[in-house]
Amino acid sequence: MPHYLLAGEASGFRPTPLFDPDFFARHNGDVEGNAFAAFLRRPLGAPACEEFDEAFYAAENSDVAASGQSPWTHCQTHVLSELRDPSPRLSSAFVMMAYNAKPNRRARALMKLFEERRGSRRVALPLLERELKENQARFHAGITMKILVGGPKRKDNLVFVQTDGRHPPQLHDASRNYDLLLNYYAPPKEPPAPAEYVVVQSGTKVTAIDKLLAERPEILTQYDYVLFLDDDIGLSAQDIDRLFSVMRDEKLDLAQPSLTPDSYGSFPALYRKKDSPGFRRVNYVEIMAPAFSRRALIANKDSFSRSISGFSVDALIGAQTTRLFGPTIAVVDSVAAEHKRRIDLDGGALYRFLTAQGIDPRVEMHVLEAQAGLEHGLREV
Repeated sequence: MPHYLLAGEASGFRPTPLFDPDFFARHNGDVEGNAFAAFLRRPLGAPACEEFDEAFYAAENSDVAASGQSPWTHCQTHVLSELRDPSPRLSSAFVMMAYNAKPNRRARALMKLFEERRGSRRVALPLLERELKENQARFHAGITMKILVGGPKRKDNLVFVQTDGRHPPQLHDASRNYDLLLNYYAPPKEPPAPAEYVVVQSGTKVTAIDKLLAERPEILTQYDYVLFLDDDIGLSAQDIDRLFSVMRDEKLDLAQPSLTPDSYGSFPALYRKKDSPGFRRVNYVEIMAPAFSRRALIANKDSFSRSISGFSVDALIGAQTTRLFGPTIAVVDSVAAEHKRRIDLDGGALYRFLTAQGIDPRVEMHVLEAQAGLEHGLREV
């Protein structure tokens, strides 16, 4: 405490998650000396921070009056240990679940979260489940879809590519035995390369799939198999045809190519195994390159709306597919793809785009895993 009073407050830090010296100074007029010291002398009725509502906390917690403490002093003992809510704008249980805060790290997690919400970045990260849903609904409402080229269907299988126009040119190979759908997340700057379907819609890969399934489902469901690719996945047309053939021959409902050793990836089970019989059964495949049978895509059509970022949607789809169709999910080692870009977990263009709209991919992941009871981690089965 002495160090905070001498240096911490001057540096803009909080001494505890539920006291903000800047907030106190703005709402308490001129403060002589240290704001936290002034607050502690008279905490009753004093504005502690944006995230604490004295009247709400006292009304919601009948033991405050019996304790003889001020509501703020009482909350210091009970909010983190018992997950009581300090205001109607913050659910302690939701925050600790959504930001994956361990019991002994709750104070630190709150401090970090509040700093991100009020600091120079001012990221509108949610403090309530309702707030997260509102952010997601607002994101969905802002998406418009324009179909520039609308078919017709020529082949039995489809490759969907989420792209800004820089996807691998070999996907357009004249020998390909699949139809191609280019989904531009920004209007193309140059005329698109030939494809059976060209769609423009802002948003992410999963929101694009969700909107197509909601508004033009026949585009996707008319095919036997559909492969959904990120634009940084290196595969040849022959590799893709081989993937579809393995799915058909082995009666797989959900599959993805294995990864080359130099690829970026999150799970060891996805990397190619030389001694594999050709494919390995897993509990789910990643959203970077999942291939669906028609029945699996139709059965999982509602899953794509559960997340903006796509985090844990793949685990949800894997659980649903296994429940309905059994162990029909696999990584195909006879086909290897190169994943060329590092996964954007923090600070990249996609992360900045999403968090500016109140969508944190890891929050969506933790919330969806908790709500659906999902297993964390991709593994062989």
